Amino acid sequence: MTLLAPAPLTHPISVAEVEPGFWVANDHGAFAGTIERHGDHFYVRDCFSQYRGDYPDLTTATGRLRASAEVSS
Repeated sequence: MTLLAPAPLTHPISVAEVEPGFWVANDHGAFAGTIERHGDHFYVRDCFSQYRGDYPDLTTATGRLRASAEVSS
């Protein structure tokens, strides 16, 4: 018997600012997580609302959210 690892995502998730300071990510229509700005920090939560970290800029926060989406797919 051979076990196969899940295939990595071949498409990027989309991240959109739905309110000032609040971004929502989706993966082909499925909820993938959020990014919330608090002052000069960006808090990331995955699709299960699990805290995934505090980042100094939106680009890094978005990258972390995308990495979380790939793991949970």
